[in-house]
Amino acid sequence: MTRQASPREVPGAGSPLTQTVVTGPWRQALVLARFPSALYLSTGAHHEVLPVVASDALMLPTAVRLSAAARELEWGVQPGDTVTVGRSEIRLPALRIRVVREWRPARVRAVPHLAEPGLLSELADMLSTHMRTPELVDQATVLCRAARSGDDAEVRRGTRPLLGAGLGLTPSGDDVLCAVLLVLCGVGDPAPIALLGAAVRDRWAATTSLSASLLEAARHGYAVPEVAALVTCALRGDLAVAHEALTSTLAIGHTSGQDLVAGLAGSLRVLAEDSPQARFLYPAARPAQALPSARTVQTAGRRTP
Repeated sequence: MTRQASPREVPGAGSPLTQTVVTGPWRQALVLARFPSALYLSTGAHHEVLPVVASDALMLPTAVRLSAAARELEWGVQPGDTVTVGRSEIRLPALRIRVVREWRPARVRAVPHLAEPGLLSELADMLSTHMRTPELVDQATVLCRAARSGDDAEVRRGTRPLLGAGLGLTPSGDDVLCAVLLVLCGVGDPAPIALLGAAVRDRWAATTSLSASLLEAARHGYAVPEVAALVTCALRGDLAVAHEALTSTLAIGHTSGQDLVAGLAGSLRVLAEDSPQARFLYPAARPAQALPSARTVQTAGRRTP
């Protein structure tokens, strides 16, 4: 009788954002999606997702990061399978992941001194040149303005057509929402963050579980390093570093990078409205074309969450 091989042991590092799940009691987790560089596990409520990623994968803020590269891994599971998580372990048929340390995800913190309105306007224009869907920039502008003015009804109207709009694990509209939340975190006023965060949470069943989890992380300022760096540099008015971070951000996913930049550009327009001439430069948004809403999974490479 052939003896079955023991699971391979791989060390990993856990995020403080998902520490409770990883170190808590044993639980069953559902495999939502599997890619060569990442595995996505549903661990509870709709927005509770644990990404398990290879060392060369995108550094999602909620992820367990492994020491092995994607080419060295064989997950041995399919979407719909269940695995076991808890006690600082993730047990797969072919892998035994031991979470032996913690890593600190990138975070957008309040910027002490925002750039001058004119510079923010210049940055918004520069970012807008990289957009495939200008309507998303306009929607971000309307939404960010409503959140900063405390208009709850307008925030909810602006959130509704964005949440879950688009294809893939992180739809385009959700990427825009993430960017607006990150900008608000960088400004540092908790009221607009709470307003937009509540509108998102009330409707996040309309989007994918992974996207809902990343929206929740963005509400607290967390994002992948490339995006956190771009938002922070833009708010500071650091053009040189912002250009570098922009290149890395645009490389994320099929369209996620562009959609995140659209949300940033639209939000910077609002911050630039402190300038007397800005309201003439950035009038009310054009009616947006509706994006398809889907919760299908697209085939992804390294740069797709």
